[in-house]
Amino acid sequence: MNFFRRFLKQKMITPIIFILLFSMSFLTGSFSSLVTGYVDILKSPSVLISDYLYIGGFGATMFNVSTIMLINIIMLNRLKMKMTGPMFAGLFTIAGFSFFGKNIFNTIPIYIGIYLYANYQRLDFKSFMIVVLFSTGISPIVSFLIFGTGWPLYIGIPVGFIVGVITGFVLPALSAHTTRFHKGYNLYNIGFAMGIMSMVYSAILRAFDFDFFLGGPTSEVYHNELFLLTVAMSLIFIISAFVEDKEVLKKYPKLLNSSGRLVSDFIRDYGRAPTMLNVGLLGLISLLFLMILGIEINGPVMGGILTVMGFGAFGKHVKNVIPVMTGAVLATLVSPVYSLDAVGMSIAVLFVTALAPIAGRFGFFVGVLAGFIHIIITPLAYEFQGGFDLYNNGFAAGFVAAMLVPFLEAITKNGKEEEAG
Repeated sequence: MNFFRRFLKQKMITPIIFILLFSMSFLTGSFSSLVTGYVDILKSPSVLISDYLYIGGFGATMFNVSTIMLINIIMLNRLKMKMTGPMFAGLFTIAGFSFFGKNIFNTIPIYIGIYLYANYQRLDFKSFMIVVLFSTGISPIVSFLIFGTGWPLYIGIPVGFIVGVITGFVLPALSAHTTRFHKGYNLYNIGFAMGIMSMVYSAILRAFDFDFFLGGPTSEVYHNELFLLTVAMSLIFIISAFVEDKEVLKKYPKLLNSSGRLVSDFIRDYGRAPTMLNVGLLGLISLLFLMILGIEINGPVMGGILTVMGFGAFGKHVKNVIPVMTGAVLATLVSPVYSLDAVGMSIAVLFVTALAPIAGRFGFFVGVLAGFIHIIITPLAYEFQGGFDLYNNGFAAGFVAAMLVPFLEAITKNGKEEEAG
């Protein structure tokens, strides 16, 4: 029992989650179909919304998810990085978006670009690890230039690789400045920075008449498997929280009182046990919303669930996600234009939780308003960035926060700006 507790303290049970995901790669189909499906995933243009479950099948998708997660776990271990809230969120976000847009082929060039930037600035690569973990939200630009333009591979591969490296090189400096725009109330800050870069790429490609809205159908065939997987992961975190600390329920309310504003490291501030309990509860709440709304789980929806769970260590909790999710649902119900039948809207109900800190600081009804506005802006944000920023909701959330927060701070009694963190 003592060994298990030490293991939990060091790794936040991420290796156990990897083993679970990897083992599921071989539950369906043959090994040859897994290989064929994985090759199809690697060759996909991968722009929003590319459901790898539809493109490569269940086994290949789970293999893609688990191997990318493993590579990043190994990188963190080699660099002797301590597991923090942001890093935990980064790992789960990587796993989530490996269901619909990230693969090993399109992530490596961006990592190389960030590494080169760190060396150019003569800074330790470790200091950019949070940017590294969230950076690959813009990885579709690499896949698109190689496989989506119609160029021969001897042109597409070098162009895609070079653009990926340049993107990684620029991203750290850009993301450091975008936080000021939304004052830390958009948890997907790097997604906002990547949205700006994607908007530039989209404008260039539009000028040369490229068709880059290539996102294809989604697959809900594996709803039951993914539902059970989410339940299993959620229960693992909840049970682990009680194993590590029997008094976790007494400590959890302190976490719920946090606004969640960047940078809120729940592991550092409240401990591992309350954080793991929070992660597990967010997984179950995500499923509850999906069940009530009748939304089946496909690749993008599973990505949303894992991202919500990951940010359970980095800004999101039960108290601040429910208002914004409620606002998002209300917007789809009252609008004659938007419907939860559209995959973009169904996943926005989950990704709207990027704005959870607004509800955390300004209250339930303001959170509902933020979620409502977010749903209206999200499709427009996609049109601007063209599908190259997988974190499109982070791009939209940046504008919502930038619009609401200055007004809210001006009219509230505690108008003095809250310190970030």
